[in-house]
Amino acid sequence: MTKPAIVIVPGAWHRPQHYHYVIDGLKRLGYEAEGVDLPSIDSSPPHSTWEKDAEEVRRVILKYLDAGKDVITVAHSFGGIAMAEAAKGLGKADREKQCLESSVRHLIYMCAMALPKGQSYAGQMVPATPEEEELDKQRKELQEKHGGIQIQADGSMVLDGDVCSLALYNDCDPGDVKEAISLLGSFPLAPLAVPVTYTAYLEIASTYIVCQKDQALPACVQERIVAQGNGAFHVERCDEGHSPFLSNPSYIVDCVRRAAGEVI
Repeated sequence: MTKPAIVIVPGAWHRPQHYHYVIDGLKRLGYEAEGVDLPSIDSSPPHSTWEKDAEEVRRVILKYLDAGKDVITVAHSFGGIAMAEAAKGLGKADREKQCLESSVRHLIYMCAMALPKGQSYAGQMVPATPEEEELDKQRKELQEKHGGIQIQADGSMVLDGDVCSLALYNDCDPGDVKEAISLLGSFPLAPLAVPVTYTAYLEIASTYIVCQKDQALPACVQERIVAQGNGAFHVERCDEGHSPFLSNPSYIVDCVRRAAGEVI
């Protein structure tokens, strides 16, 4: 089996270095794998949309497609938006219409935003059930007590280190947490309200990884995202927090291998 290239799309504030355990694990198994440096990270002035991020993800994808390799993309958190937009027109059916053999074979949403056309991150995060309302209340209380996302004068967002430990890396090794926090950049606020233009998971085979102990994107919200797909997703579930690429990277590697067609 010719192995596809793996393109990893970081979440907000994150860089490719955050995903090195998964990237290195895939490389040891013979996959080409790389993370995308998102232009929105530390952008100045802060970007107003996610478009530049999607363009950069698409550039990396096309590098492999143009070399004749299929691609599997893996997105974390807010990176699901840039991944989906980048894949527009690059699925197998669309590429075959152009007499092109290589394509984006599979999308993997790792506790990520998988949105229908016309929806935004901000719209998706509006509580839709009593459970979500209670969790949103708890989040706000936690932010009042410990601090949280700091909105800068220029419209960028910076994360508080203590809150990162609680919300993003709650089940990770302390050494990994310290390194991860040191790598975080700023991220613009405005893209969170920009609707997506494409429902990628309806046209390209997709996996959704639900993280049951996620303190940033609660599992109930992830399950609602999965339900919106009306059966479009293959679903993997794990007892991890918002950063399974740190807490259980071998599990994420196995999810990628299954998406690539390996029987493990």
